[in-house]
Amino acid sequence: MPTAPDLPTPDFTFDPDAPGACIAGIRPFRRGSYRLDAETTSDRFIVHNYGHGGAGITLSWGCADKVRGIVNERRVASRDTEVAVLGAGVMGLTAATRLLDLGLKVTIYSDRTPAQTTSFKAGGQWAASIVACEGRKEELGGILQIAYATFKESIGKGFGVSMRPNYSKDITHGLEVVRNLAPRVPLDRVRLPRLPFEAHTWPGYRYQTLLVEPPILLPRLERDLRKRGVTFVQKHFASSSDVLTSLTQKIIVNCTGLGARTLWNDSKVVPVRGQLAMLPAQPALQYLYGENGYMFPRADHVVIGGTVEENVDDETPNKAMCKDLVRHIASLFGKAPRRPLPEFHIHHARNAPLLKSCLAEVV
Repeated sequence: MPTAPDLPTPDFTFDPDAPGACIAGIRPFRRGSYRLDAETTSDRFIVHNYGHGGAGITLSWGCADKVRGIVNERRVASRDTEVAVLGAGVMGLTAATRLLDLGLKVTIYSDRTPAQTTSFKAGGQWAASIVACEGRKEELGGILQIAYATFKESIGKGFGVSMRPNYSKDITHGLEVVRNLAPRVPLDRVRLPRLPFEAHTWPGYRYQTLLVEPPILLPRLERDLRKRGVTFVQKHFASSSDVLTSLTQKIIVNCTGLGARTLWNDSKVVPVRGQLAMLPAQPALQYLYGENGYMFPRADHVVIGGTVEENVDDETPNKAMCKDLVRHIASLFGKAPRRPLPEFHIHHARNAPLLKSCLAEVV
């Protein structure tokens, strides 16, 4: 294969003190597997849809489709007409969208607006990253297939979705999960003799995947829901009993992410903090870069991540970590002294068990 010409080199100028230059989000990882099931408590039918780690946006439409199917069976049997959705992140918004298709009256309850959720802080690459799937391989494959098809169909329609090549030194674990569980998703992995970037002398891989931009997607979903009559209620729940005594709806869809750890006393839910450095937008960059550090150029920023800090639920940004993230990627492009991958980085060998928690189940 002939060597491809180099793609544009990013401008790595970064001021961590600039407003919004460094942000931190908490991934709602659930050990063993994400939760997607239903239970009946007293006279309430509760559908749980949480614990998707770093793959919430990626799985959202597929999980929403599953939620719709579960609720529809209940609706047919009970003739309920109203549903409460807990959580205003991407899982709650997409589930609410699909539940409207059943003709139900939908109300979303959350102590945060969509723009304040972890989903809004996500980097945006479509990949099954940091999600466990023990005993749910077949289900997850179907979820991925539906989610990909739905996002792809929305390209060019104002949802912030675009097709992008993803370049990586090694195989990208979150995309390999997709290749194994949903082989009909056309990721088109190609081995390259050299990655097409300045100062890169090593081989690597190119995938075709999607970039989903949360600052475009979530406001669009919220606008569409409001136009269709969905009410958003700002409310904090202290416990599951608080939920049951406060709400009148017989059907409740729990998309509270990390909040499920407290609300439903789920000790399997673990916070995994991630830091993101937000560089100014650079429209010439039309690719994603991953696995040895990651970089996602979007319309609003060039996003560089990602760190992993298990059992940390403090959303305070760490400016030193953000600077290290930028310096590491810059060093790969010859724009800073070479430095080893920091131990807090998602792709450091120390973090392999977490990163490969689902991949280990499928290969």
